[in-house]
Amino acid sequence: MTVCRRVVACCLVSIVWFSSATTLGAHSLHTTFTELTEVRSRGVVRATIRVFADDFNAAVRRSFPRAPVGVAAGTLDVREVTYVARSFSVSDARGHTVPLTACGVRRSDGLLWICIEAAVPNGLISVMVRNGMLAEVFDDQVNVVQGTVGGVRRSLLFVRNDPPKALVQ
Repeated sequence: MTVCRRVVACCLVSIVWFSSATTLGAHSLHTTFTELTEVRSRGVVRATIRVFADDFNAAVRRSFPRAPVGVAAGTLDVREVTYVARSFSVSDARGHTVPLTACGVRRSDGLLWICIEAAVPNGLISVMVRNGMLAEVFDDQVNVVQGTVGGVRRSLLFVRNDPPKALVQ
């Protein structure tokens, strides 16, 4: 897919995603939206992943079929953190995967906002990101990742089996 087609697809997914947030019954849109921010004072990159709760629970249930699933308010259990770490990654400038730390979760109207952080002192300018969340569950899964680098808003689009990508080309 060319860069132009990916940007158009990313924009369309974002429009549909935000317009669908008020009608969260049975949804046919399989997507996550991730906002990357720098917390320079702590030397971390924070990812806030917005995901439909039922889709996330289905993915965790598939990864851990014998355990009960359901995100409690404010916390992620070890299975949920493990699932996020398997499907979402941040790599530093040398290409090394950086350990992720859970920093909370918020639930509202069938959505989860999952917060994770990675210690990356140079911030977003030097990272590679991979978001394969839910791709093993839904063939049509699309994951959008956005961040601002040097005052410029940048977007990445991920589908099944996509490799890590840099916000700065």
